[in-house]
Amino acid sequence: MYHSILVPIDGSAQSRKALEVAVDLIDSDRGLLYALNVQEPPLAEDTLGRATGAPARNADRVVQSSGQVVLDSVRAEAGLDAERVQTLVRAGRPASVIVSEAERLGVDAIVIGSRGTSDIGSLIMGSVSHRVLHSAPCSVIVVADRTP
Repeated sequence: MYHSILVPIDGSAQSRKALEVAVDLIDSDRGLLYALNVQEPPLAEDTLGRATGAPARNADRVVQSSGQVVLDSVRAEAGLDAERVQTLVRAGRPASVIVSEAERLGVDAIVIGSRGTSDIGSLIMGSVSHRVLHSAPCSVIVVADRTP
C-alpha cells in the first residue's frame, strides 16, 4: 500500500482508469491521493505575443477554472470526497509539471494513464507518460484503459 500517490488527470478514459487504480493502491486509512491537472496556458491573442509564446493576460484564471472543472468532474464520478483527494491545478508542460509536483509533494508513486492517438497507439506509450516514467523521483505505474 502507498501512503501518497499523484494522479495526473486530463479527463481522458486513461486518466480516469489511472485514478481507479490509484484508489485501489492507496492506504485506505492514512493514504492521500493528489489529483493533478496540468493546463497549457492560452497564448496571447496579439501577433507578437503568439510569436513569442507569451501567455494571455488572464491565463492564470483560465487555467485554474478549466483545470478545476476537470478535476471536480472526475472526482465526483469516482465517488471520492475532498478529504481523500487533494486537487491541484498547474500550468506548464505536462511531463515537467508532473515530475516537479511529485518531487515537491514527496509522493510514493505516480499513477498515470497511457495515451495512444493513432492506430499503433496500443503499441507505444504517450510521450507524457514516457517522459514521466523515465524522469520521476518515485515509482511510476502506467495504466492503459483497454475498454472498447
